[in-house]
Amino acid sequence: MALTRIFQKYLSNIFISIVQQGSEWVIYSKVIKNGVLKEKFSKTFDVKESDKLPDKMQKYLAEIQAEYNFAYLALFLDSMGQGAINGTTATDFEKNSVEIKSVTHFDIQKKWSVYASFIDINWIKKLFVNIGIDFIYSPFMVQYSLIKKQKLKIQPVLYMLNHQDSVTISVFENGNLLFGAYFKTTTDDNLSSGEDEDWENAEEEVGIENIAALDNMEDDIGVIDELEDLGELDDLISDEESSGFEDIKSEGQDLGHFEGEDAVEDSDLELFGRDVLIYKYLKSSLNEFYKNPLYKSSFIDTVVIYDGYEVSSELIGMIEEELLMDIEMNKIDISDAICSMARSEVLK
Repeated sequence: MALTRIFQKYLSNIFISIVQQGSEWVIYSKVIKNGVLKEKFSKTFDVKESDKLPDKMQKYLAEIQAEYNFAYLALFLDSMGQGAINGTTATDFEKNSVEIKSVTHFDIQKKWSVYASFIDINWIKKLFVNIGIDFIYSPFMVQYSLIKKQKLKIQPVLYMLNHQDSVTISVFENGNLLFGAYFKTTTDDNLSSGEDEDWENAEEEVGIENIAALDNMEDDIGVIDELEDLGELDDLISDEESSGFEDIKSEGQDLGHFEGEDAVEDSDLELFGRDVLIYKYLKSSLNEFYKNPLYKSSFIDTVVIYDGYEVSSELIGMIEEELLMDIEMNKIDISDAICSMARSEVLK
């Protein structure tokens, strides 16, 4: 097994990100060999049933997994039963009104924690039972990996990760999370199949101890077998890949590519409604951060946006004019970011 790890980087490794965007599954893959990006490609599938992956999608994933020496699947967690808090103890979770017995969680830098409900994790395992899933990445983890690619700011800054179906809002001070909130921007408010979530009676034994390393990773590389391993994000950003997230644009994400003037007007109206909702979430998060004694609040004058979908000039104007905050925009590709995170976990 150790010998396999030594030679793994010289063989083909494919990293596959799976992100649900609206009514589509977006499958994006990167092939890495000897530290070099050899190929990247993507494919989309319609979400036909909430509790079942399309047969064509399962077949496609099975085929590309079989084609390469090492294959890793990473999923973007897009469910309401998740969050991030400052602190790592049971008391910290209780203060934040999170039932620690009903979530799987891990700490980052022994200062703050990311968590997800057992119900959502078990549903994902069921959804991918025929294919397997190696990594599950919380949007807070994706956001933190992007923050670490830039120079950490000593003063408190509000960060926003914009996904098509959600927005993740966090306040960090010198790399430490002070506040975290996750909001859906669609009417479908949970990734799971719609079954009633009984958090009180969720069985811990059917949850996972490992939120990001699931199936046969131990057989392949034998290193990722503890939940805490995945909280070690200090080395998340690979030195081998400096191109970041600007080398590719997601296909099919641009709005306004419709035939007919009415369709364009409808899309513009929909985007405006979404912007108003995001502004409301942003303002309420600031109010919560400033007024709730639970948080160690300091004045924030900067918003850093990681835009994985579309942020309009109207929303930027509202933030600048109404909240009197400076904005730093970063256009990113969430699928590419997830592949990079998985690569850094495996090819350390």
